[in-house]
Amino acid sequence: MKRLVIPAVIFCLIVPMLVLAYKVRVLNLSLIPRQYEDVWNFHVTIKPKGEQKTISFPIPKQSKSLDISDEKVKERGLETVLEHSHSSSVLTWISRDPIKKELSYSAKIDIAPIKDEKLRKDFTTQYTRSIRQYLKVQKLDEEELSAISVLEKAILEGNEDKTTKAKKIFYYVDEEIRRNYDYKTMLEALNYGKGSPLIKAKLFAVLARRQSIPTRIVMMIRLPAKNSPPKDKYNFTYANEVYLNNHWIHVDTNRGYFAKKPDRYLTIHRHYEEIADIISKKKISYKIKAERAILNRFNRKDYQKEILRQDSWVGKFSFYRLPLPKQNIFSAIILIPLGALVLCLARNFLGIPTFGIFTPILLTLFFKETTLAFGVGFFLLVVGLGFSERYILDKFYLLAIPRLSIILTLVIILLMIFSFTGLDSIMGASSHMAYFPIVIVTSFIERFSITLIEDGPVNTLKTLAGTLCISILSYFLYSITWLEVLFFTNPELLILLVGLFIMVGSYKGYRISEFIRFRDLVKQSKARS
Repeated sequence: MKRLVIPAVIFCLIVPMLVLAYKVRVLNLSLIPRQYEDVWNFHVTIKPKGEQKTISFPIPKQSKSLDISDEKVKERGLETVLEHSHSSSVLTWISRDPIKKELSYSAKIDIAPIKDEKLRKDFTTQYTRSIRQYLKVQKLDEEELSAISVLEKAILEGNEDKTTKAKKIFYYVDEEIRRNYDYKTMLEALNYGKGSPLIKAKLFAVLARRQSIPTRIVMMIRLPAKNSPPKDKYNFTYANEVYLNNHWIHVDTNRGYFAKKPDRYLTIHRHYEEIADIISKKKISYKIKAERAILNRFNRKDYQKEILRQDSWVGKFSFYRLPLPKQNIFSAIILIPLGALVLCLARNFLGIPTFGIFTPILLTLFFKETTLAFGVGFFLLVVGLGFSERYILDKFYLLAIPRLSIILTLVIILLMIFSFTGLDSIMGASSHMAYFPIVIVTSFIERFSITLIEDGPVNTLKTLAGTLCISILSYFLYSITWLEVLFFTNPELLILLVGLFIMVGSYKGYRISEFIRFRDLVKQSKARS
């Protein structure tokens, strides 16, 4: 039989790895569904002013950093046109009659983390046609032109590379022009050292474009930090992007970011000059709302669609093909073998005693369905019931079945007390009590009381502590969301666990607890030798 152990273990370890390799290399599937990064519910309400038959408004565009889904447009009989450009997207409502009613657009937006850019010197002189449009300098009057020429001589040497020039312009606008919404022209910003966010972005763009650095003005929304409360409405803020080393670099002279962009900035449009007229307050009034969405961390819907598109045997044996109720069942039990592995390691290697084989796993499921605090509290109450019923029922000299029936009734009465007093809702278990295996609890109390008599209070408490310790450890293991998703997405990993079970079961050596228990005997044997 020992000869079969090694081939069986190798088979159980290799087969899941081959299936995973087939999924990744051949089917181009990921091991787990893509995780949501930072999902927001975005909503804009637009109210037209005057007699307008066409209303346009910029909306976020799908990109590597933005995943847009669940888009909804309020039209009510109006024709809608969505125009995509290299910069962003513009949504237009068209009507034969003047538009009087409110219009709206909403979407769910997943903002991916943004990596800081690494810069090097840039001496590029030739650009493509799509990039050259960002070299065009707006018309300046004589005063503005004179002030800018003086400024350029003061902060630039003339022979620097474009990266260095962009940094010098950034440092000047960021440090010397303070943010003030009352100053709304570039000349005021240059003369008084104050300007609105839009003026600072325009000044940076003019200075950079005059040095042949492609630059565009970016319109964004600054979302609140993770622990900050949501706002009632949001206003546009402005920054820049400069084209260096063949890609766009984010520059924010309002908040001091160069080649860096925080994740909580939602980009709406990347070429302000294109949409400056359509968002004018003279034509429309608008209100923007954004709130963080509460979602499961993993995008299972998209992964399910990807699985169903696969014409492969892997897709036919995927849990994602099952109805949602069955998916929930398997999602709840898929990690039970992993809890069993923890139990095997604890008993066979560490020598931790437990009440029975599956009691710790059942307790773990109970903790998972309720809360850890409620589960441990209820478990200790059951233990207390086990202590008391042994001394009371022993006086009646009852047979085993009636005794267990009485214990079962006492457990149900205990649950009723929790419900009547409202303790179950306080501790978070109001709707999950039915999941607790009442019969197993009843059997546990009887086993506990028998162990108490046969092994004594000290050994019984050790076994109780071991059971509770393994249950809590398994609970924290079950709480690792990506681990549950990994096994649910790749159930072939259960075969790998079978291989590990064979390895653990083949171990016949001493347990760690035995080394500790017989340490004095080991010392004596060494002393004699």
